[in-house]
Amino acid sequence: MPAELGIIVLAFNEVDSLEETIFQIQAWLHEIDYEIVISTSQHATIECQDMAKNLAQKYNKVSCYFQMKPFVAAAVLEVAQNSEAKFLVYMSADGETPAEAIPRMLKMQRLSDADVVSTSRWIKGGSFTNYGGVKYLTSLLAQQLCRLVYQSRLTEFTYGFRLYRSEILKNYNYREERHPFFLETLLVPLRLGYKIIEIPVKWVPRVEGETVVTLPTLVSYLRPLIFTRIQNKKRLNSKH
Repeated sequence: MPAELGIIVLAFNEVDSLEETIFQIQAWLHEIDYEIVISTSQHATIECQDMAKNLAQKYNKVSCYFQMKPFVAAAVLEVAQNSEAKFLVYMSADGETPAEAIPRMLKMQRLSDADVVSTSRWIKGGSFTNYGGVKYLTSLLAQQLCRLVYQSRLTEFTYGFRLYRSEILKNYNYREERHPFFLETLLVPLRLGYKIIEIPVKWVPRVEGETVVTLPTLVSYLRPLIFTRIQNKKRLNSKH
């Protein structure tokens, strides 16, 4: 019987933090029917690949998937297409997406019947630790811009840690391949009228590995921000 919840853990250059992430997920979800897929790549570090394989062998509810196409969108969407879980969460293996929020997201979905439950660092109960003044201001301005363009009361658009009804990740035409995909996968359901609820989350910085997000990557977030807003809704629904 398919699991209620599928967790996609994105791993590229994490080793110890990947192991800790998998441990924490299982510790927080002991009363939930779940499956974990570590989504990695042949281009990931060898140490990361080896850890992913070892964890899949060690735990019954953990499997390892090597993406076929490049970039982060494929790491999420290929797993989503193969999953039979009712709900899907994608998160990172670097410690910046805390596992304790997963059962809270599922609880909120059950209470509200939301289509997407998104974590937010900006609402009451959320916070940042050692985020940096410039980065904080840049993120704040980005959230405000998204709110303005989409006339939305949501507070968090760029933090890629959410729970979805699985069909939202399976059935829509996502165009972004790299990190702007995390923004696009909120904007598409928002534009199409899905019910989106936020819960607070406490953000802490990674302790291992290096971020692959650069300044040009941040600028490229403008592409889905504008395109998804002006695109015909029928085109957003199309898989082709």
